[in-house]
Amino acid sequence: MIRALIFDCFGVLYWDNINRLYNLVHTDQFRELSDLIHACDHGFITSKDLVNQVAELAGISPEAVAAVVREKHTRNDELIERVGQLRGSYKTAMLTNMGSDTLDTIFSEEERTKLFDAVVVSSDIGLIKPSRDIFEHTLERLGVQPEETLFIDDRPVNTDGAERLGMKTILFASNDQFEHELRRLTEQSDAGAA
Repeated sequence: MIRALIFDCFGVLYWDNINRLYNLVHTDQFRELSDLIHACDHGFITSKDLVNQVAELAGISPEAVAAVVREKHTRNDELIERVGQLRGSYKTAMLTNMGSDTLDTIFSEEERTKLFDAVVVSSDIGLIKPSRDIFEHTLERLGVQPEETLFIDDRPVNTDGAERLGMKTILFASNDQFEHELRRLTEQSDAGAA
């Protein structure tokens, strides 16, 4: 039986256009840009450091990079509202790879408390998805087993990591697809528990 839902942030609760940063640099700089993004996700550099270093890498102003970063965050209001409704039936969590100083700009503390039983931010604990340890940390915070959990993310590498641990997953593409998959998986889970 599914008892908990774990949501990714960017690409699920917020529409993610992080790939737009790659349009700012030359293809031979993609690896360096990827390293900067991961350093921010791990908490080794701040979001401001990321903006400044991407600007230096791309040869443009930090303001131009900041504009791209701001544009990438578009709320998925319909799904965020749905998470609030689902919390009445399931434990809910947000598990996200991001710099710690980004969270407050997208979810207030009050909103996080209303929506989630646990919020796990990669940079706060020095682990990123799809690390087994970050999934186990989130499950522990929720007090559930992997087989009782449904993980929703837009990146196959992350859903694959969750599946290796025994979690059910939805590779998120749209709100309608999420609802369809949620119904299907909960019906299967309930039938299996009967």
